[in-house]
Amino acid sequence: MASSSSSSSSSSHEGDAGSSYIECFKYSRRATLRSVVGRPDGGAGLAGERAVVGGWVRSSAVVRARRAAAGPPSPSRKPEVEATGLTCTEVLMSRVPLIRCIARLMAGGISAAASAGGSARRPAVGTAMVRINDGSCVADLQIVVDSSLWPLDQVTATGACVLVEGKIEQVEGTSPQYVVQMKVEKILHIGPVDSEKYPLSNAHSSPDLVRGYPHLAARTATVASTARVRSELVHAVHEFFQSNGFFHVNTPMITTTAATSAGNRSKMFRLTRLFSKSDNGNRITPEAVKAAIKEKTRQVEALKRSESNREALEAAEQDLQRANALSRQLEQGASAESSQDVFFHCPAYLTPCHTLHLETYACALSSVYTFSPVFQAESESLDSDRSLAERWTVDVELAFAELEDAISCAEDCVKSLCSTVSKDCSDELKFLSSSQAGHGTSGVTEAAVSSPWQKIKYTEAVNTLLQVTDKTFESKLELGMPLSREHLSYLADDLYKKPVIIYEYPKQLKPFYARLKEDLKTVSAFDLVVPKVGIVACGAQKEERMDNLISRIEESGLQVEQLEWYLDTRRHGTVKHSGFSIDLESLILFVTGLKDVRDTIPFHRTKGHARC
Repeated sequence: MASSSSSSSSSSHEGDAGSSYIECFKYSRRATLRSVVGRPDGGAGLAGERAVVGGWVRSSAVVRARRAAAGPPSPSRKPEVEATGLTCTEVLMSRVPLIRCIARLMAGGISAAASAGGSARRPAVGTAMVRINDGSCVADLQIVVDSSLWPLDQVTATGACVLVEGKIEQVEGTSPQYVVQMKVEKILHIGPVDSEKYPLSNAHSSPDLVRGYPHLAARTATVASTARVRSELVHAVHEFFQSNGFFHVNTPMITTTAATSAGNRSKMFRLTRLFSKSDNGNRITPEAVKAAIKEKTRQVEALKRSESNREALEAAEQDLQRANALSRQLEQGASAESSQDVFFHCPAYLTPCHTLHLETYACALSSVYTFSPVFQAESESLDSDRSLAERWTVDVELAFAELEDAISCAEDCVKSLCSTVSKDCSDELKFLSSSQAGHGTSGVTEAAVSSPWQKIKYTEAVNTLLQVTDKTFESKLELGMPLSREHLSYLADDLYKKPVIIYEYPKQLKPFYARLKEDLKTVSAFDLVVPKVGIVACGAQKEERMDNLISRIEESGLQVEQLEWYLDTRRHGTVKHSGFSIDLESLILFVTGLKDVRDTIPFHRTKGHARC
């Protein structure tokens, strides 16, 4: 039986390869698959041990038992193997159109017979080899289930949840796919699934289809691997800053202040308490209905492309029809009701940046950081594979520090995070690199950790790009203009082939709080650009001089009155301080090689998409 342990098996990636017992998860009597097949020996040292394991079915195959009337099996004949639980009839139906048509005509009679107490399908008799995964590691565990224990059609359905008890045994063969498997002796739980309705029954579902079901997406190997990488990054962030003397601060997600120019206020999400005398505040807005129509249309198109899940497609089409009908009703009879800022008594927004609030604590605790979400309403013109309305950032502020100190801290932090993930999530990174979801950046990340980074001024970057003759850029560029995605890509991917730190930007390209330099034209700010991704971090030395700061606020079109609380940190005990912000989703793109930022975060929020 599995041995209990006071520590969770998930705290160690592989476990002790020399150990001959299985550690149980601290808070249940089951063993995680990570403690079995996640070991360096693949679980070989556990052969003969008994354990309880659970997980969700990834795939299966059934070896059917032959009927007794057929006589003893011939040594030259192979067992009848049914992959993914398909019967011979279903195989013929999928390959012979005539048989498929006949089966459809007979479906009504079969259903009637089943409801009268008959059987629509003879239960499979034999042995099932089922691949399960509990999310703790990349590797699956194969369990062997006899039909005498449970109906195999329930055990083998992709997406079903199983909890079983049995004995670990070594797989025989010259080159087995698995080192060990479990011979199931007892089934403790089955969470059945309807294969006709389960949207991810296809093991090779397209990324668009998976994104349409974010509440089920983590059951796929790609999303589960990404989630573990993200979890490790979050842990590594706290470990880095806590071990270097920083204090964690919770900054607010609701703000009344714009941290950037007035022109960017249109990208902020405004908070409003909607109310209606007729429905007591539960009002459906035309904008919400239009967003639902757009999302339902996208879902219907994805289901049509998948050529499966007919019932799910019909349900989605019905939802789309209802949404369209509701939209017409609102256009005909509903008028938009005015909203008032009755809760805060002033305009309030979801914060697009934590810098201003974090600075106030840096001017008291010296070295602080926060790990929080930020919100920005990006326009449709931006690339959909890089745009998110909700992102997570690591924001850092250091008192008594200048720009060079912030750059050094940011470089150490990113290198530490990449190194930790490369070591502790090597299986996940290898899987993502080999899958179609990623473009393989393992060599790039290793080089980023081991080699010094390139540091260039903004003017040097622009002049370098203007002298390029072997490539034509679509975006116009001249001094004083922002660097586009293709410009940054050329510098990091083609020219330097490693991370690049670009600093000393023109003041109009950076926020008002960046410290003005002696030339009165540039500011002490920087961007960290990495290959294949672009900017993953940006920072600045903050303006501590009151007169300069007020001038910059006014130049940015912001109201000084709304920032009086911020200016108090300069009136009372001002200090030189610097900071930076790391975009977690962009960093995940870098370390995993994923191509689409929507795949880096659970429940992605983009324009027209906020499901679940």
